[in-house]
Amino acid sequence: MKTIFKLLLIFSLFTSCIPMQKVPKDAKMTDFFHFQKAKDYDAAKWAVFLPGTGGLRIFKDTMHYYNIAEKLNAKGISVLLVDNVAAYKASKREVDEEEPAQILWTLEEALKWAKQKGDIDPNSDGSIVGWSRAGLGLIPLANDAKELKKLNIKSIALFYPANGYEIQLKPKVPVLIMTGGRDRIIKVDDILKHMIAENATIQVYDEAYHGYDVESLKKGKYYRYIPFITKKHYLLKYDEEAAKESIEELIKFLDNK
Repeated sequence: MKTIFKLLLIFSLFTSCIPMQKVPKDAKMTDFFHFQKAKDYDAAKWAVFLPGTGGLRIFKDTMHYYNIAEKLNAKGISVLLVDNVAAYKASKREVDEEEPAQILWTLEEALKWAKQKGDIDPNSDGSIVGWSRAGLGLIPLANDAKELKKLNIKSIALFYPANGYEIQLKPKVPVLIMTGGRDRIIKVDDILKHMIAENATIQVYDEAYHGYDVESLKKGKYYRYIPFITKKHYLLKYDEEAAKESIEELIKFLDNK
């Protein structure tokens, strides 16, 4: 009984902090692909952003991923932002496949779209940056040399990546993993258990929580065992220092790859 209660509690905490994306019935998949060009645009210098379950909206915040993309744009890296959950729903794809396959299929479609539009040089190699639930697709991708070559991916960066299938990371390209030591959703112990590997760098910000890079989460999202009485247990919370350092690490990682 205790085990069932714990599982229900974890599930409710995880799902309650991530609003599900609403997709209009007449929406097209490509409505959820957005290309943000660098200041000094070069079609051969690019990265893809794959957000978590909430897509490109984090509660009422619709600018977080675009703001991070701007920091890369300033360094000459254009960004393809893929609202992958919404895009997959809008595609109305009639295939029975689990979430990792859904993420990878949507990623491939987004890259095809950007290359057909001429935004990305089809002969160039780029990187992927994923947040939270995007890890379900990007961890197996990192292990798959054939798929990486097919998609022209040279490196992968992950913010607090989900790994619900407990896949052992054995990356065929350099991987940067950044996470918070106080993360209750994606626990650092699980990351250390499955993701320590050659070709992988893990950066832990000891005092940071899930969503530590999201400035709109300054007040945080938390729960109390007894409302108004017991202490706050944060699920999501911004950490200015960790955010600044991780973005610097991300840019340095992408510049060197």
